[in-house]
Amino acid sequence: MIFETERLIIQTSDTALTDQLLKYYSDNRVFFSKHEPEWPEQYYTRDYQRQTLEMEMRNMANRTSAYYYYSLKDDPERIIGSISFVRIRKEPYASVIFGYNQHEAFQGHGYCTEACAAAIRDVILFAHIHRIESRVLTDNEKSVHIMEKLGFVYEGMEYGGVLIGGVFRDHYRYAWINPEY
Repeated sequence: MIFETERLIIQTSDTALTDQLLKYYSDNRVFFSKHEPEWPEQYYTRDYQRQTLEMEMRNMANRTSAYYYYSLKDDPERIIGSISFVRIRKEPYASVIFGYNQHEAFQGHGYCTEACAAAIRDVILFAHIHRIESRVLTDNEKSVHIMEKLGFVYEGMEYGGVLIGGVFRDHYRYAWINPEY
């Protein structure tokens, strides 16, 4: 599925994105290492990215996860961001865990907020979601700002929540409640 916002093209997982996705993660390897778990060397191979996209497509077909990749309308062949909604849970929870990242060179223009807002609207319809949860590293001010702009509410601290760079790091916990559920 492909849809557009004012400045972006957003699409769900498709193996046709394999080379673009490999370039995206390879170009941002050092930058993402500050905020994400360490990935094995094979992560940065075409085969691994293709297999990941195939898994994402199966998960979307089963409605257990949803994945979105976005590009600028001016440069549709270059992925500049990734959005994921994992662990989709049906009622009585009707919840999902939300994450995102964006190419280092494209930060500060509001692209991530624009893409996330559109993806949230889509996943709410796709999976009938009431609650979206997210974690943000305590030193990631840009992500805190995105959470606030999207209307997420700070719920507290998660101590030692995620292994990043060999250390379990603290994260802020945020949530957004769908008022139209």
